[in-house]
Amino acid sequence: MDKITIGYLSWKRHDIFKQTLTSHKNNGLYDIIPPKNRLIYFQEINKTDIEIAKQFECNYIGSRENIGIMNAFIQLVEKCQTEYFIFSENDFLLMENNNFNINKTLEDSISLLNEYPYAQIKLSNSRNPGFLYITPSDKNTWLSNNQSDFRYKIESLSWIEEPESFYHNIKIIYKNYKWYCVNNLDQNWSNHIYMCNTKFLKDIVLPLLKYNRDTNPSLDVKYQGLEDTLCFPEKINSNIKINELIKEFKTRQIFSGGGNFFHNKVN
Repeated sequence: MDKITIGYLSWKRHDIFKQTLTSHKNNGLYDIIPPKNRLIYFQEINKTDIEIAKQFECNYIGSRENIGIMNAFIQLVEKCQTEYFIFSENDFLLMENNNFNINKTLEDSISLLNEYPYAQIKLSNSRNPGFLYITPSDKNTWLSNNQSDFRYKIESLSWIEEPESFYHNIKIIYKNYKWYCVNNLDQNWSNHIYMCNTKFLKDIVLPLLKYNRDTNPSLDVKYQGLEDTLCFPEKINSNIKINELIKEFKTRQIFSGGGNFFHNKVN
């Protein structure tokens, strides 16, 4: 399949990244995505990084300093020449699991992206996603309260037994796998591994990121700036053109359920 690019963001942690790439190779992803469509951005690039890229037949770009998540993401998307783009940080393993097949996952994802051009397809295993930054300290108390305004409904699929009963505004779409769908107000942007239409990223997401980066001197470009911009686009000091992009961005729909990646975060 020559329609998908995977863009990796990596900073040090060579052993973890090699585990990630090994899992992608051994569990079928590299049978689908050819070497020319595998691209790594290395922060503080060094000789070991280049050796890893060559070992796994990946193209690479990078910088001698850490330019931050936002700027690296922008460069990865700008380099993408395929119709679809997967963003992965360096610690998302593709798990071996007979219940999931990466070919079917990506087949579903392409079908959804063709139907919903502004969709974000979350590729983590919805029941066992690995490390999450958003998790209630007391799940029983959380479950006993009304969570209709909770802004991380995709993450919550991992601790809710029957999401379609718990949430009244969640949709279910059946393809090879069962996918849950929520809208922009139900799910803040996060960098957990996902797939999007490249056109959506280039035409909508990147202009918002670049504009906020260039006009907001207080933005934390290195770490939280990407997510802060896309979680709260209404805070951008915007103009008419940017307002139109924000309006389109807010039609985003987010899907989860048919993926099998695992966030292997090690502190």
